Amino acid sequence: MRDMARISSFLLCAAAVLAAAPLFSEARAQDDTPPVTRSKKKKGKKKQSGQAWLVGKPAGKAELKELDSEPYSRGIDVFVAGEGNPYASIRIPDIINAGGILVAMAEGRYQNTDQGQNDLIVSVSKDGGRKWSKPVVAAASKGATFNNPCLIYDREADQIVLFFQRYPEGVKERHPDIPTGWQDKRCIRNFVCFSKNGTRWSKPKDVTRFTKNEGVTITCSGPNPGVQLTRGEHKGRLVVPLNEGPFGNWTLAAAYSDNGGKKWSIGKKSDAGRGINEVSVVETETGGLFVVSRAWGGNLRKVAYSEDGGETWGPVNDHPELPSPNCQNGLTRYSYADDAALGSRGRILFSTPTNGRNDGFIKMSYDDGKTWPVAKHVGSGPFAYSVLCPVKPGVAGVLFEVNGNPIRHIRFAPFSISWLTDGEDDGLAK
Repeated sequence: MRDMARISSFLLCAAAVLAAAPLFSEARAQDDTPPVTRSKKKKGKKKQSGQAWLVGKPAGKAELKELDSEPYSRGIDVFVAGEGNPYASIRIPDIINAGGILVAMAEGRYQNTDQGQNDLIVSVSKDGGRKWSKPVVAAASKGATFNNPCLIYDREADQIVLFFQRYPEGVKERHPDIPTGWQDKRCIRNFVCFSKNGTRWSKPKDVTRFTKNEGVTITCSGPNPGVQLTRGEHKGRLVVPLNEGPFGNWTLAAAYSDNGGKKWSIGKKSDAGRGINEVSVVETETGGLFVVSRAWGGNLRKVAYSEDGGETWGPVNDHPELPSPNCQNGLTRYSYADDAALGSRGRILFSTPTNGRNDGFIKMSYDDGKTWPVAKHVGSGPFAYSVLCPVKPGVAGVLFEVNGNPIRHIRFAPFSISWLTDGEDDGLAK
């Protein structure tokens, strides 16, 4: 009986300790990280080059014919506010192709505002975006706000990495007295978590201490996917594009990890005062980085290149072919020039609204973003924040907000490279 009493007492104490533990701890030592399991190489598996995640059977004639129309009219709802969830609005989409599975994420907002006590919610598709799983919460904010989901598929670990920000309860990005650094309770913090299947996620880990430059108050990852470099000196590196404040005085930077997200570093900031805001990134043909950003003032997108994996940045310039309404843009790489299975031609895709936050269109570059000779409208109708991803050989897709107040619908629409180029380029092997 005494032994039973001691056991009962111990269990009660343990339960009390667990109940009292905070949801988020302060930044810990860099070696105190969630495990990252490296996938074992399968014997006989053919090594892929370039876009190694663009797997699956190439689109056939019937599928290409089905996709030979404006994507907007074929949009499929992935997230809808108020339908089986408590959210007043759902915003800020993100999407990646994780080895053939599409993983979509967004902010589920309890209030219709940027810092509206947002959770991060996720849905997956295993059939190229035709059907989507019921959305679930990937990270619950519990009164704080989670913003700017930035997904990366780590091909080496066969693992999905999520990078995002946490705003403490009551703190807004436009507040003038937000503290810099990472120690104050009112600091804006960066977190990472991991998933093998896109639906179950590890506990978020605070990495603010290692991913925030000196003097920075607020930081924003994307909102767009990050990248894992596939070539060059920094092959395998995970890169998260960032814009850093104070609010309105944005600079460009990148957080990066060379060991699958166990340890993180922050690169140097770009020159200030160039209007960088809400950044998107792709890898260049030589293993560098190309960034396109929303312009904070002005009507042309800002672009910049890095040749050292995001550690430093070249000049930030306006791009005359990339218009910038007051809205974020999408950016993804469909193929590299050494991808024989995709026609041995490098292609980068870009998406944006054209008329306010309506009437989206998609552009394509063959020269690492220097020129954009291909452009086509997605279709007429509300079109706000958007993200792009390759789906399978011959097919890509766009995930976009259907504009409104509040924004309640986020939709996915696949499209073929053949449709985009009016049949001049199908994105497939020759």
